[in-house]
Amino acid sequence: MIAINRINWNREIWRKILNSVAAKYDCGVHFTLDAGRIVFEGNPECAEEIVKEALSLFGGNAWSYGNR
Repeated sequence: MIAINRINWNREIWRKILNSVAAKYDCGVHFTLDAGRIVFEGNPECAEEIVKEALSLFGGNAWSYGNR
């Protein structure tokens, strides 16, 4: 029998995208994975702008849709 390890890469992909956008602005925000969640260290206002830009890469207005 072969054991199958199922890995969900979605959070890791988002972490990489968010850190890439953060590096573009060099504003001292860093996203990490902690207990299955994406968390950030740094300026909250800057982190919000980074998330908005990352979401805009996928089209539509997902930020306002998800925060109604």
